[in-house]
Amino acid sequence: MLRLVGVTIPDNVDVYSGLRMVKGLETKHSKGRVEKILTKAGLYTKKMLPSGRFAKQYPKIGDLSWKEKSRLIELVDVPRAFVANVRMSPTKLRLVADTIRGKPVDEALDILTFLNKGGSPVLLKLLKSAIANAGNNHELKADDLFVAQVLVDGGPTMRRFMARARGRACRIRKRTCSAKIVLREKFKMPKVDKKAEAAQPETGAAEASAKKPRTAKPKAPKSAETKAAVKKTAKSAKSASDKPQGGEE
Repeated sequence: MLRLVGVTIPDNVDVYSGLRMVKGLETKHSKGRVEKILTKAGLYTKKMLPSGRFAKQYPKIGDLSWKEKSRLIELVDVPRAFVANVRMSPTKLRLVADTIRGKPVDEALDILTFLNKGGSPVLLKLLKSAIANAGNNHELKADDLFVAQVLVDGGPTMRRFMARARGRACRIRKRTCSAKIVLREKFKMPKVDKKAEAAQPETGAAEASAKKPRTAKPKAPKSAETKAAVKKTAKSAKSASDKPQGGEE
């Protein structure tokens, strides 16, 4: 089972069909986007058809390990909000973005409201837009969301100049940037690995055999002939030990 953007995908569904169950990825124009996500995650195998062409085969949700599921969740970047051409340098906006990354939505709103930075109003408006997208497009509640990603990239730079003394000019760079906020739902996914489950019965049997107490084997009763032979060998060993060592006296 996999919980993805408010949708619970059962184990008997393949990964491609599971992503198409997510609202926003079920349209015919999003097929390429779904294939791009699965290609980045490496969750497909190629099979040759009788016609000679190759077709992609996708595993089922139940066959995925915990690492593969977490990688798939990382690549699905919905719900989100994006803004471009912000008249601010990316360095200044990243200082504000670092304060809300990984925080719950309520806490992030409070931080941006009272933070005395120039980029706070920009990210506050962007965060409210992402919350609205999560509620309207994916029917997610704001109380169950947290800020998973805050990406700030540089944009085009406008070049201006200022006249200086002796006919010189001083260069002025007016930088711009773009920002993207991705929200995710708070839930706990059990860390179950299929390889560990398959090896568990073998290790359990080995531990049981190791912990089993050893029982003493019953000794077979000795007959009269064997007892006499044992006594004879003991006497001969004793007489040999009584002889002086190192030659004749």
